[in-house]
Amino acid sequence: MFEKITIVGPGLLGASLGMAVHAGGLARQVCVWARRKESRDACLETAWCETISDDLKESLEKSELAILCTPVAHLSELLGNISDFIPDDCLLTDVGSTKAAICRTADEANLTNFVGSHPIAGSEQTGMKHSRAKLFVGRPCFVTPSERTDPANTQKIIGFWEALGMRIIHSTPKQHDRILAHVSHLPHLLASALCNSLVKQPPEWSEGSGQGLRDVTRIAAGSPTLWRDIAQQNRKQILEVLDLLEDETKNLRRFLEENDFAALFKWLEEGKSYRDSLG
Repeated sequence: MFEKITIVGPGLLGASLGMAVHAGGLARQVCVWARRKESRDACLETAWCETISDDLKESLEKSELAILCTPVAHLSELLGNISDFIPDDCLLTDVGSTKAAICRTADEANLTNFVGSHPIAGSEQTGMKHSRAKLFVGRPCFVTPSERTDPANTQKIIGFWEALGMRIIHSTPKQHDRILAHVSHLPHLLASALCNSLVKQPPEWSEGSGQGLRDVTRIAAGSPTLWRDIAQQNRKQILEVLDLLEDETKNLRRFLEENDFAALFKWLEEGKSYRDSLG
């Protein structure tokens, strides 16, 4: 599909992309840019990484597709820098968990070949050591072109993610951020809120917990740095979703205060029905 793909940042998603591209024969050459020497050394030990550099301009030379896989807090700065030397015919996308600010920065930097993406394929685990080639298979991927995006470039990016086995969801950058605030960002913050509540209780209480607590709080094990940055990027949307959640907690409190267990049963049924629909 491509002669050369450059992956900028070989963390969990970046390294998994390299493995998947190599396994699927989607590029003749996979190049990696990494800031840390430890990451560069680790990449050189893999079968999927052809070349690696800490010089971004060098990494992008003759690249037909570049995928930015750095944390969201660094993406805007990276987009501003990359605009000075990215090849004119190089497609550019990212894997960031927020999209509005990133896509706006790309427009302001006149990166006409940029198409925003967000593969929903991560986990609470981070780092290259957890990467795997099958990470993207069967998973959804948001593609978020802006008004300035060339439709032909959007289709090329869609084709790339589909070649990795992903299901495409089309949205605007703002729609993406609103959706993810509901289905991803708030759930993580709620899991952390529950953990912060429990940590204030006697430590021996955790000995009485079952699998349910582990299931509900699993995502709280994610990187605090990553989730702080996501919350900062999508602050407004998360605050709006918190208002909606507050309405539900008020409903629950009212059912209990009024001994309205018929209403509580219906509320629980509706929650179960939604959870069952997720598969």
